[in-house]
Amino acid sequence: MTADRIFRVTAADVARAAGVSQSTVSLVVNDRWHGRVGQAAVDRILDTAERMGYRPNVAARILRRGVTGAIALAVPTLTNPFFGTVHGGAARVGEAHGLGLTVFPVTSDDDHGPFTSPHQAIDGVLACSLSEQKARELSAGLPLVLLDAASETGVPSVTFDLDGGVAEAIGHLYALGHRRVLHVRGDRDAWTLHRRAAAFGTQVARRPGMLGTELRCSFHPPEAAETVRAELARHPRPTAALCDDDNLAVAVYSAAARLGLAVPHDLSVIGTDDLPIAAVTTPPLTTIGLSGHDLGRLGMQACIDLRDGRPTPSVTLPASLRIRASTAPPPPHD
Repeated sequence: MTADRIFRVTAADVARAAGVSQSTVSLVVNDRWHGRVGQAAVDRILDTAERMGYRPNVAARILRRGVTGAIALAVPTLTNPFFGTVHGGAARVGEAHGLGLTVFPVTSDDDHGPFTSPHQAIDGVLACSLSEQKARELSAGLPLVLLDAASETGVPSVTFDLDGGVAEAIGHLYALGHRRVLHVRGDRDAWTLHRRAAAFGTQVARRPGMLGTELRCSFHPPEAAETVRAELARHPRPTAALCDDDNLAVAVYSAAARLGLAVPHDLSVIGTDDLPIAAVTTPPLTTIGLSGHDLGRLGMQACIDLRDGRPTPSVTLPASLRIRASTAPPPPHD
């Protein structure tokens, strides 16, 4: 390793190059210069620091200020693209406030069992699509905001209008003439999944002659496809399926194809989330649109407000049906 690669630029180096004291550099890089350092000096120091590649000592900042400059985003898994959109929305807001975002998967994707807790030093936790109990365990007293989950104890949250989204979906299927509907439910303990199941039951019960069946499935697509295939092989089979996410809807496509059933001629399918894959499936997937980006964006802002002692009211985002080509009237004989 060459000498230039191991040389670390210090605040003293920046001070000498900018012609100011080291304490002045410290005020500027820690954003405590207002009313104490002139704008011209601030601009010169920042330009010098950037040109020299200076980076503040994060460990020293933690000891001095008691904050880390990082928020943890806890998600059920890293395999679902929805959580990537949540991360994108949260990271943008964090960047604007000088905060980093650490992603923490509650379960591993390599079959080595669950993780225990975030080990990084963090200032707060965004818990997405988890139970409140699990979220509290992970936060361990740090500022906590629930995403896609509501609290029974006053924890700030950002949720979706799942009742409204499911009502649109079931109403759409009923208007098409479907009376036997399968709810392909993700088998995980989370408020959002319990809420979707409750909304499904309520909406089906409100429509004369409609029968709903719940089928719990793994979120692992091959396992889900096999579970759905067995259900679709029964008689009388459902003529439509409402799925807890778009990945499960793709698993339903696969199960239907293995049985020689065509979507939507033999089976209408509705997903949830409106992931990019929904628009490019064959046929394109009708789905309940949920904005993961807005979920992360508003959640991060709420976490920052909570950390800084500002009011943090809970927020409900819209959920609307995006109608594409995967739904149609049921076959004439049904």
